[in-house]
Amino acid sequence: MRKPKKPVRTYDGSRRRQRAEQTRERILEAARGRFAERGYAETTIEMIAAAADVALPTVYAVFRSKRGVLAALMQRLVSGEEGGPPLLETRGAQAVHAETDPRRTLERFVDHLIGVQERVIPTYEVMKSAARSEPEVAELLGRMQEYRFSNITSLAARLAELGALRKALSVDDASRTIWAIASPEVRQMLHTFARWPPDRYRAWLVDTLVSALLEPMSTQSKRQRR
Repeated sequence: MRKPKKPVRTYDGSRRRQRAEQTRERILEAARGRFAERGYAETTIEMIAAAADVALPTVYAVFRSKRGVLAALMQRLVSGEEGGPPLLETRGAQAVHAETDPRRTLERFVDHLIGVQERVIPTYEVMKSAARSEPEVAELLGRMQEYRFSNITSLAARLAELGALRKALSVDDASRTIWAIASPEVRQMLHTFARWPPDRYRAWLVDTLVSALLEPMSTQSKRQRR
């Protein structure tokens, strides 16, 4: 008489992936705290591992280096969503792109941008400071600026698609205008030195972008009827 076969145990990889993602998030949060407290140069991988309560080899296995930790942290902060998807794939960015009214598009963009800036700017300031003496961080900072400009270009292209850009204003020029006016540096200047409250900065940014980028509503209506 044959013995009944034992049921085959299937491997549930989802639990392992979940644990790995939780470990990754814990390391990134620990790094954010240490970078804010001590700066980039004075923070070590050992400190990050201790703060995250993980073994040192785990940090190296996930991120390979301190620069890798910083790059992943910035990606996660910019994204603001679990797993750190590219910015244009996040819910906030997609809501901006789905809007059909040009002014409302810019309002949604500003609201989304402010959320990104609030998460990113403390670590961004650490990165800018480190870039003065750390070539690998300077290279990472340059790549982040390129990434930011690429994302902003999608907004300018959307406004052009809606027929809303000022006459003779190219998508490239519109992108560079947004890139400068909506920069973290301008926000910090107005918040820190001009002492503007958040609601004043938001209103100024929306009105400034509308004035710089959009045709008057009457002109837009004429274009759309053609």
